[in-house]
Amino acid sequence: MSPKIHVLIWLGQLLLLMVVYSVLCALAPDTWLYDIYTSRFGFLTEEEWYDRYIPALMILSVFLTTLLILIIALFRNPHKKS
Repeated sequence: MSPKIHVLIWLGQLLLLMVVYSVLCALAPDTWLYDIYTSRFGFLTEEEWYDRYIPALMILSVFLTTLLILIIALFRNPHKKS
């Protein structure tokens, strides 16, 4: 593959990561999760909460993006048995 193809693939994966992260941010019930967390572990300031919540969303989005890329790769390049 040419370097241009590698760059395009990388940009596509980065775009997929941004989309997955944006969807998680939009759909994740942060207020509900905050209520559950504070009822179990006590009060947190908003800054402390988001210092934990945002990295957790990012790690989850990287994991989901990796799974999506794996699934797409498996369906695009099925191993044919001879």
